[in-house]
Amino acid sequence: MKSLSILPGDNTAESGSIRPDRPPFINCHAHTFTGDHVPPFIGKKLLPLDLGYIFTIKLIVNYFRWYNKVPSKWKYKRPYKIWESFHFKLLWFLEKNPFVTFLIRAVFMLDTLLILFLPVIVEKFKGDQWANYCEIINNFMESIFLLPSKEHFVLRASVVLITVLFMKSGRKLVLSIGKILFQFLRLLPGPETAAYIKRYLSIGRFAFHQKQVTIYRMLEKQYPQDGRFVVLPMDMDYMGAGKPKSDYLEQLEELKKLRRVKSKTCLPFIFADPRRIREQTNYFAEIIKCIAEEGFRGIKTYPALGYYPFDRDLLPLMLWACENNVPVLNHCIKGTIYYRGDKKKEWNYHPIFRQSTGEKGQNEPLLLNELKNSDFSANFTHPLNYLCLLNEHYLKLLLEHYDDKELYSLFGYSGTDKPLLKNLNDLKVCFGHFGGEDEWAEYMERDRYLSENGFTNPLGKGINFIPNALENSWKYNTWFAIIYSLMLQHPNVYADISYIVHDEKIFPLLKSLLKKDSGISDRILYGSDFYVVRSQKSDKQMWADTSGRLTENELELITRENPRKFLFNNINQYVK
Repeated sequence: MKSLSILPGDNTAESGSIRPDRPPFINCHAHTFTGDHVPPFIGKKLLPLDLGYIFTIKLIVNYFRWYNKVPSKWKYKRPYKIWESFHFKLLWFLEKNPFVTFLIRAVFMLDTLLILFLPVIVEKFKGDQWANYCEIINNFMESIFLLPSKEHFVLRASVVLITVLFMKSGRKLVLSIGKILFQFLRLLPGPETAAYIKRYLSIGRFAFHQKQVTIYRMLEKQYPQDGRFVVLPMDMDYMGAGKPKSDYLEQLEELKKLRRVKSKTCLPFIFADPRRIREQTNYFAEIIKCIAEEGFRGIKTYPALGYYPFDRDLLPLMLWACENNVPVLNHCIKGTIYYRGDKKKEWNYHPIFRQSTGEKGQNEPLLLNELKNSDFSANFTHPLNYLCLLNEHYLKLLLEHYDDKELYSLFGYSGTDKPLLKNLNDLKVCFGHFGGEDEWAEYMERDRYLSENGFTNPLGKGINFIPNALENSWKYNTWFAIIYSLMLQHPNVYADISYIVHDEKIFPLLKSLLKKDSGISDRILYGSDFYVVRSQKSDKQMWADTSGRLTENELELITRENPRKFLFNNINQYVK
């Protein structure tokens, strides 16, 4: 059986010296999937006018790969060197002859004015002296400076464009206009589209890397020499955005190879989608095999892709993970990667939670009345769903909802009033992204809500998740407060700060959470969300920012001590 030893003796500090007293650095949240693993139509139901079917991932990936193969390599060819030399000499000449530069700019301005305003002036002032003057200037420019005749508007505009791009000031003007236009367009479809575009470009930046091992090398070089990295695959085959060029199973096989090549540093998780478990009867066994034999360290779920984390076909796997202390990392932030298909009728109500009817003592299923994909997909991601796993009362309700003899037998269910023989109270769960930086900001602002305060006093247990208060928790409590409460109430619940670590505003609250009296300081993990977070900052920038804002003890806690405890399991043991 293969396993990765990260015993205290297996560690090299940044200086290169051996530190037998220090666990290795671990980034608990990173990705290496390539552009080939992303479905083509992730812009579906997000971009306006069905542009998601036009601006596909395939288009952006192919562009970046073409650019990497052709234009980016052209600058090393002899013809480019000749052009570069000529261009420099020309600029040098213009630099030393400011009068020539002034003349060129004057011609450019006249060209522009003539193209833009000559037709208007001639039409408005026919026979007037203004029109005659403009005609004289135009004829002069056409004969002396080879400006195309005014009938050839496109050709004339091309002359101006070339002149603009030739001059540095002109290029700056074009870029400035482009930025202003982009900012304006961001307002039209909404901020979510802007976030999608950033994510689009992040994928593009790494798209020309066609192998996961290549992307992985880009990751590990940005961190301390003793770095280890939790690599999280993405199974996007069922998200309703088309089939990727390379499906998830091919991605998984490549990740296995990466694990073998980087056996000392790569700590992959395996993805668990209940739809794949249903369709491929051997996939449950594949998950166990990857963890038991291939050195994978845990299980990754991404409910926003169209399922609840307590799906019937996930429950046996969650029980196996709980019994073997195998960590489960779940996506918990409102992002841009989510289910792109149509909303199903059964998703209009929560399967377990209930709301008041307005009549005393009466309740009904919790209404989930969102219509947009970005809104109703967040219902799957909602951290309150994990009560159905971690809390025995809600787990019983879940089993009764499925009314499945196999599940009854698996958990030892014999009635609502009797305890389960097996439960998931000790399931080791990590909330990836800790709910999102916007939820952190909202939590800090909510000083008027009693349920959002009182977390850090000695008896603080966070929100009381009683049945008749779940409607309010679902609708009004911040995801931060819910996750914090679950961490206070369940000692095996963790959270990582991946992606949100790009936001400098989270650090004051983060420092408070890393104090012992917070009750959760021993279960906060460092993660970056490489390379997805590249839309905000590079990993080395985020690591530098984090190192500069936290003390050495705080850094040791979230990057070395806590991750080591989180990744311990009963199959690949770190500690004998």
